Amino acid sequence: MAKWISRIIKWTLGTTTLLLVLGWMFLAAPIFSNFRAGIVEEVLSEQIGQPLYVKGDVSVFPGLISRIMVAGVTIPSEDVSGTNLAELNLLELDLNLVSLLNRQVDLNNLTVDGLQLNLLTQADGSNSWTPRNKLADPEIETKVDAKKSAPDSPVTDNGGILDFLRHRTVSFTSVGLAVDDQVSGFSFIFDLKNLNLDQLDDGARLGITSLGSVNGQAFEIDGSYPTGAPFTTRAKFGELMLSFDGTAVPPEQGGGFMGSLDLDTGEFGDFLDVIGLERVLEGSGKLSADLTSQSGALNIANLSVVVDLAEGQQIMAEGAVENLLTADGIDVSFSARFHPEGQPPVPANELKDLKLAGISANIISEGQSLKFDKLLLATNAFDQGLDQVGPVSIGRIRRTPTGQLALEDISLRVGPREQPYIVAKGNILNLLQLNQLDLAGQLAAPASLVLKDLGEDVAESFGGIKADFAVDDAQGFLSLKKLNAFTVNTDVWALKAHVALGNVTDLDGLEFDFDLDIEDGALFLRALKLDEVDTGPLEISASARGQGKDFSTTLGLGAGTSRLDASLETTVSEGRPKIDGRIFSEQLDINDLKNAIAGVVQLGRIGGSDEVEEPETDKPEVQPLVLPKEEGKPTDLVDFEKLFLDSDLTVLIDLKQISGQKGVSSVSSELTAQEGQVQLGPLEVTYGGGYFKIEAKMDLLETPELVSVSGATSGWDFGKILDAVGLSIDAHGKLRGRFDVTGNRNSIETFINSMYGSASISMSNGNVATSLLELAGLGIFPWLFSEELHQGYTDITCVVAPVRINAGNVTFDSVVAETASVQLVARGAVDWRQDTIALRAEPRRVGRPLARSAWPFDVTGKLSAPNFKLDVGGTRTKRTDGADEMPADRQPCVPDLQQLE
Repeated sequence: MAKWISRIIKWTLGTTTLLLVLGWMFLAAPIFSNFRAGIVEEVLSEQIGQPLYVKGDVSVFPGLISRIMVAGVTIPSEDVSGTNLAELNLLELDLNLVSLLNRQVDLNNLTVDGLQLNLLTQADGSNSWTPRNKLADPEIETKVDAKKSAPDSPVTDNGGILDFLRHRTVSFTSVGLAVDDQVSGFSFIFDLKNLNLDQLDDGARLGITSLGSVNGQAFEIDGSYPTGAPFTTRAKFGELMLSFDGTAVPPEQGGGFMGSLDLDTGEFGDFLDVIGLERVLEGSGKLSADLTSQSGALNIANLSVVVDLAEGQQIMAEGAVENLLTADGIDVSFSARFHPEGQPPVPANELKDLKLAGISANIISEGQSLKFDKLLLATNAFDQGLDQVGPVSIGRIRRTPTGQLALEDISLRVGPREQPYIVAKGNILNLLQLNQLDLAGQLAAPASLVLKDLGEDVAESFGGIKADFAVDDAQGFLSLKKLNAFTVNTDVWALKAHVALGNVTDLDGLEFDFDLDIEDGALFLRALKLDEVDTGPLEISASARGQGKDFSTTLGLGAGTSRLDASLETTVSEGRPKIDGRIFSEQLDINDLKNAIAGVVQLGRIGGSDEVEEPETDKPEVQPLVLPKEEGKPTDLVDFEKLFLDSDLTVLIDLKQISGQKGVSSVSSELTAQEGQVQLGPLEVTYGGGYFKIEAKMDLLETPELVSVSGATSGWDFGKILDAVGLSIDAHGKLRGRFDVTGNRNSIETFINSMYGSASISMSNGNVATSLLELAGLGIFPWLFSEELHQGYTDITCVVAPVRINAGNVTFDSVVAETASVQLVARGAVDWRQDTIALRAEPRRVGRPLARSAWPFDVTGKLSAPNFKLDVGGTRTKRTDGADEMPADRQPCVPDLQQLE
C-alpha cells in the first residue's frame, strides 16, 4: 500500500514538474513565441476593438499577476490600406491570471515605449482609425454584449483604443503622434517624451500628463478626470494656453459633458506657426465659450473672441452655435476694424487710395449655409450697407500646401432667398490676407429694386437687368474678368454694357462699352408716372479702353436731332502722361438741350413729394442754390489740380452749328495744360449777332489759387441791353469791350470779390431817343434850338469807359460819352463789397473843355440806394500847365481837357 502511495506521489510530482516545465516552456521558451504572440494578438484585438499584430517576441513572467512583455506591435488601419494606425517597439502589461481563469481579461499597468500613432484622413474622407461606433464584425459585437452583461468586466463599451485606455494606468515613453488631415490640409506632428495615464484615488480618477513638442513648439498637458466629479484640462502649445473646466452630464440627463473653455493664443504669429499656417499676422487673441457635448452635438454658448493685431487692427465676435459639428443654429455678431482705434485711414482723394476700414455683420445659419444680416462695409470714402447677404455656404475650410487658410467651394447669394439678386460661386485661397480669390456668378435685378415706391405697374414696365460676372486676383491684384449686363422684359428702355478691368484699383486693362437707348423720352417719363416731356429719342453711349498708362474713351449723347460726341486719348511720353481730347458736334439744337434738361428735372422728382411749397411773401422769389456738404462724393476721388500738374493736356471744343435760338451759331475753344500752366481758350462764342472771345489762365506752380481771365466782346446791341436792365429808351449801337482780371478760383463769389485788373467798354455810331445829353452840355437855350431836339434822338459818336478793378472796388478817371455837340466826362469809384458809390460827371460842348459845364451832377452814398445831386450853376476847369488850344487833329472820346496844347 505504501508502495502504491509512494508511486502516486512520485507520479504526481513528476507530472506537476512536467507541467511546470511545459508551462515554463510555453510561457518563456522561444519555440512557443509564435503561440504566445497569437494569444496576445487575439486578447488585445478583442480588448481594443480592432486587429492587432505582434511582429516580435512575447515574454511572460508568470505569477498571480503576470508581467507580459511584447515586442514589435502593429495595429493596421482598417480603412486605409498599407497604413498602420499604431506601431510600438515594446509593450509591457500586467495580466490577472485569476480573472483569466474566470474568463475575464483584466489588463493594467501598461508600459509602452517607442509608440508611433498615425491619425490620418485621406482626401476621400477615409480615416486610419476605426470610428467609435464601428465594430469589427458581428462576432465581436456579440462578445462585447456578453462582457457588458458581466458586472465585473472592466470593459463597459467597445469604443476602440481611447475607451480601452480610459480605464487603465498607462505609461508612454518616446511617443510620436502624426495627425495628418488631407481634407483640411492641417498636419500636427507630436513628439512626446512621455505620456502618462494614471488611475488615481483607487481608480476613481484618471490623470493625464505629457511633455513634448508639437510642430516644433513646446507642448504639455495636465488633465484630471474624476469619475462623477468636475474635471480639468490644461494644455500649452508654445505660448498658446488652453484650459477647459467641466463636468460630466449624468446618463439620465442625456450624458456627455459641459464646461467652460478659455484660450489665449499668446503671440498670434506663434499660434499660426503651431497650426502650420503662414506667419502673416502678429498680435494676440483670446477666446472664451461655454461648451456642451451631448448626443453627437457640440453646443457653444457665450462665445467671445477678440483678436488684437500688432498694427492696431481688431477682430471681434460673440454669439452662440447650437451644434458646431453640423454648423446648425449659428448666431454670431462679427466686427473687424482694419486700422488702429481712433486712427481711421485718411479720406481717399483718388480711387487707388480707397481702403476698407471695417466690416460688421450678424452671421446667422440657414440650413447648411450662412446669412449675413446687416452687413456694413466701411471705407475711407463711403459706407455701404447690405441688408441681405446670404446664405453663404462653404464647401470646405483647409490649409493649402503653402500654409494659407483657404475657403473653397463658396456659394453666395444676395437678396431674397426665394429669388436672389446675385448668385456667385468661387474660392478664397488666402483668407488671412483676403487674396487669391476667384468668384463668378450672375445678377438678376428687377426694376422694383430701385422703383419700389412707384408701384408694381412701373416696375413691370421697366423689366429688369441681367448680368454675368467674374472676378479674381490671380495676377496679384483684383481683376474684373467680365461684366456683361443687359435689360430684359421691357420696351421702355434698352441697356447693354460690357466691363472688364485687369486691375480694379488703377483701371489697368480696362474694357468698357455702354449703350443706353430710349426710343421715346415722353413714353419713358410716362412709365415713371412723371410729367411728359417731348424729348424725342435719347441715346447715351460710351466706350473706354485702357492698357498700362495708355487710355482712350469716347462719349456720345443724342437727344432729338442733336448729337454731341467727346473723345479722350491718354499716352505716356518720357514718363509724363499726355492727354488729347475733343468735344464735337455737327448739329446741336437748343430746344433738344432744353427738353433733355427738363426730362432730367422730371427724373429728379422720383421718390420726392409732388407738393410745391408756396413761397412766403417776405422772401425773395429766387434763392441761391446751397447744397449741403456731402462726404465721400465720387468727385472727391479726382484731383484736377494734380491732373493738370502731372500731365500735359489738350482738349479741343468744336460745336459747329447751334440752332434753336436766334443768334447762337457756334462755339470753339481749346483747353491746354503744360508743365503746370493751364489755359482755356480762346473760347469763341457767337450769339445774337454778338461775339465773345475769352481766355483763362492758371499757374499751378507759382500761384495755384489764382485764375486770370481776359478777353474781348463785340456786336452787342445797346438798345437791347437797355431793355434788359429795365430802361425803356429807344437806342441803337454796337457795344464792344475788353477785360483782363485775376482772382481767387475757390468759387465764383470768391473770384468776383477778390478779382483785380482792368476792363473797358466802348461804342461808336449809335443813337439814343433822347436829347438830355445835349441839354446837360449845351444849356437850356442852345438845346431848344438844337437839331437833336427837333429830330427826337441823339447820334452817339462814341462811348469809352475804361475802369480799374481791385477786390470789389471799381475806379474810373475818364469815362467818356460823346455826341456831335457834347462830350460827357465822368470819374469816380464804385465798391460793391462796401455798397458805396461816388461819381462826378461833367458834360461840355465838344472842343471846349475850359467852358462852364451847364449841368454837372454827382451820384454818392450807397450803391443799393444812391443819392443824385445836380450841381446848379455849373463848374469850370483848367489845365495847370496853361494849355488852352485844341489841336487840329482832335481825337473823339478822348477827354478834351487832356488834348489841349
